[in-house]
Amino acid sequence: MSTLCSTSSPIPRSTVYEELIGLLRNLPDRDSQDILQRLRSGTDPESVLNQVQAGNLLLQMAVVPETRLRYEFPYRSEMPIELNLNSPYLNSLVYEAASLYSPDRPPDPSSSSFLASLGSEEQRSHYLKPFHAAQVVDPLLSDVKVSAWTSICDDDDLMRDLLGVLFRCEYQFTAAFHKDLFLEDMAARRKDFCSSLLVNVTLAYACVCYPRFSNRVEYWNPNTLAYRFMAEAKRLWELEATVPRITTVQAGILFAVYHNLCGLDEIGKPYRIQAVVLAKQLRLFDTAVDGQSDRLRRGRQHAAWAMYNWEALSAFSFMLSPLIKEPPRWPLPDPAKDPSWYGEIWVNYPLNHGLSPMYLGEVIRARSQFRIIMNEFCDAAYSEGSKVDINLAYQFLEQTEEWYNNLPESLTPRKIVLPGQLQLHMYYHHLLLTIFEPLHDMTVKQEPSPQKIVADAKKNIQTLVRLYYLRHGFEAMDLFIVIPLMLIGYDCIDDIKEDTSKEQIESLQSTLILIAHGLYSQRRNHYLAQALFRVIRGRMRPQEIGLLKNSMALEKYEVDPEPEMAVAVRSHWPVSVVKKQEDMESHILTNLIETYGSLNVEEIP
Repeated sequence: MSTLCSTSSPIPRSTVYEELIGLLRNLPDRDSQDILQRLRSGTDPESVLNQVQAGNLLLQMAVVPETRLRYEFPYRSEMPIELNLNSPYLNSLVYEAASLYSPDRPPDPSSSSFLASLGSEEQRSHYLKPFHAAQVVDPLLSDVKVSAWTSICDDDDLMRDLLGVLFRCEYQFTAAFHKDLFLEDMAARRKDFCSSLLVNVTLAYACVCYPRFSNRVEYWNPNTLAYRFMAEAKRLWELEATVPRITTVQAGILFAVYHNLCGLDEIGKPYRIQAVVLAKQLRLFDTAVDGQSDRLRRGRQHAAWAMYNWEALSAFSFMLSPLIKEPPRWPLPDPAKDPSWYGEIWVNYPLNHGLSPMYLGEVIRARSQFRIIMNEFCDAAYSEGSKVDINLAYQFLEQTEEWYNNLPESLTPRKIVLPGQLQLHMYYHHLLLTIFEPLHDMTVKQEPSPQKIVADAKKNIQTLVRLYYLRHGFEAMDLFIVIPLMLIGYDCIDDIKEDTSKEQIESLQSTLILIAHGLYSQRRNHYLAQALFRVIRGRMRPQEIGLLKNSMALEKYEVDPEPEMAVAVRSHWPVSVVKKQEDMESHILTNLIETYGSLNVEEIP
């Protein structure tokens, strides 16, 4: 028996009618008609009102959603001078487009020719508008009756909107399932690539991405829709976790992701491990099933790569020996020749007539190829009795450079602009940093030296984060972005010393305030960012705390609404690069929260 979606306590019936009448009186005719049509179609009045409050209709009513031409850095508006030296990313179209609208730049007659060089209106929009201004347009999504797959909610319009927001960004971080196969089976009531378990855990994740849910960070709150979807998903997992099915493998990945963003990777780890166990029982990585249709075969292959990719990333993030040693034997097709293997996400930007692609196939293929290198490194670095010496490190450097030099045009430094594309390059430099920072003090004959590799990687990560911010800002949900923010933030704090020059201090402070701004913005989306914000803030000197409060107009109740974290953090994630294995405990998030998490801004002079 389905229940209506609700994100708070039930509203008295008389109040529901009063509020609906007020909306009908005050909204434009077209929007009033939209509400009337929903009521006439049989949708419960409270559900319609909840939908307005959740923002679904507000999104439709907005004349022009967010379309700002660029964001402005807090504290200091200019790009640090040291980042301008020999960076491939400052020759990028996204930086050139952002520079056109810098408040410090006088009007330039060549601007119109540059904009024309970006191509059509749909191609230009990626470089001129933040990704979260766009709306996903997918005929498959508009046809599905999501409520047939969950007992938590009857409001199909809201749930379709939730899925659309998820597909716009977060889906690309994991691509745990094939979007088209998932939606096709959802519409057809097939269970090859859709299940109630997978739908509920996906909707829980989508709630975290949905900006109209003001309490979306409160994963522990039973009055939130995310909590209800997750509770139902966990109930179904208990019933189905031992049955080898592709959808259960995919759900296991998403359970792990969800717990990671709650700062509970300790609790999410068993889901990841069980997903790997089920994938191996299904022989996803190396065995074809006789007599399967082409659709089922391709779905299995996609699922195999999704599991491999997530396990490789988990091993890298938590410094573990990977559970899956070899990549799937199934080749990754060229997206230009076989785009349906990957699927595509099409979006519509405000004021545009046509649709813009997100280049999903090229991102997934390049990321999968990169994760092979990442997985091999983890196996060498974190398996018992194994280590990465200087010679092996340079072999990995050669592999990563070959990957980088063979990227498709949309993923070159010149063309990258979307979060998934920028993310790929950040991980490239993050891997180099992880390989070579433990070897930083070695004197070698090879070129470039470990010192230069580390310095360049840090500079490039910082440049990419700044480009991300200039184009997209930090408000929209993006679980990945907190990872480079912490890498950079930790480095800045470590580099601010008594003997650091005034010019250098100002540059470091500029970056540190930007990092804190990013974590502060993301903390409205997920609890992991809340924990990371407290750690960074807790490590700041009084001088930087003062700058933070002034540049962001933060009040005590905004920064620190309670003396302790609302709920516990149980995370084994090392938040920065660990140079020596024996130092790992001091980098683990749970330990850092114990040290820095309870510091109060008002206690710092």
